[in-house]
Amino acid sequence: MTTRTSPLRADIDLEAPGRRVGHVRLPNSVHESAYGWIPIPIAVIRGGEGPTVLLTAGNHGDEYEGQIALLKLVRELDPARLRGRVIVLPRMNLPAAAAGRRTSPIDGGNLNRVFPGDPDGTVTEQIASYVASVLVPMTQASIDIHSGGSSLDYLPCAYARLPADPGLRARQRAALQAFGAPRAILVENPLTNNSMSATALAAGHVHFSTEIGGGGTTRPSSQAIADDGVRRFLAHLGVVDDAPPVAAPTRMMRVAGAEHYVYAPVRGLFEPAFELGDVVMRGQLAGRIHFPEEPERAPRELHFAGDGVLVCRRVSSLVAPGDCLAHLASDL
Repeated sequence: MTTRTSPLRADIDLEAPGRRVGHVRLPNSVHESAYGWIPIPIAVIRGGEGPTVLLTAGNHGDEYEGQIALLKLVRELDPARLRGRVIVLPRMNLPAAAAGRRTSPIDGGNLNRVFPGDPDGTVTEQIASYVASVLVPMTQASIDIHSGGSSLDYLPCAYARLPADPGLRARQRAALQAFGAPRAILVENPLTNNSMSATALAAGHVHFSTEIGGGGTTRPSSQAIADDGVRRFLAHLGVVDDAPPVAAPTRMMRVAGAEHYVYAPVRGLFEPAFELGDVVMRGQLAGRIHFPEEPERAPRELHFAGDGVLVCRRVSSLVAPGDCLAHLASDL
């Protein structure tokens, strides 16, 4: 890791009042374009005095609810009625988003596994470095909107890495309730410390992520959760006055560890024995993996290692060792 300043630059003024839409320019000299740059869309809407909020989507390029919600927000927010500043990156990992892929087609990088990035690193590491070293220090609150992408489907939820500071944890809890997703999953043992969430929380942000739907698409019900949730978050922070009401209190849940996950141990076709939202028990059948190249071979049965609600499932039935097939959450 170096300490050099990020080479990325926004071609709009991030400080000026009003609405500005432009690009973060990432220098990218390739065979097809010797002096080229990658145009990462950015918008800034600034009104009167108030906090600065960072809203990001497209961290993984095949997750669409957040991208659509933030595009709507950029068009609809009125600077004259805004208290503070909203910085929006609707396609933070533009190379991945343009390709409709979780990871970048340029360097294979998973943006949400390389924070805080490296200004001298790969394209993906440079994006993370710009967000972490330039945008995060400008802001006091943030949401990074995710969904299950092409390979997973979630019961729509907010998804929160728990901060160590009790005061920040309480502020995060209040923001989760204000966002108003049907459920909020609190993660006690995160899969990585190199995520956008880890970076934002380390900076003291009121921050959480989401897992809103998935399956490589969006649905009216899940899209509404993303659309309305970001407006409620801004209203909770005092940035806007009006937001849609919360239909019901958010159900607070937790993911503790390995017992909440089911992974494929072998290659084959997975036949699930569950539906999203099912309540399951330890030892209960999770499903079977069939072996189409060995028709006479009995399928491999898989069982749940813990109790909980089925909040996520794999979309494709074709599985290989290490694929996540399902994961659970339990009530707090």
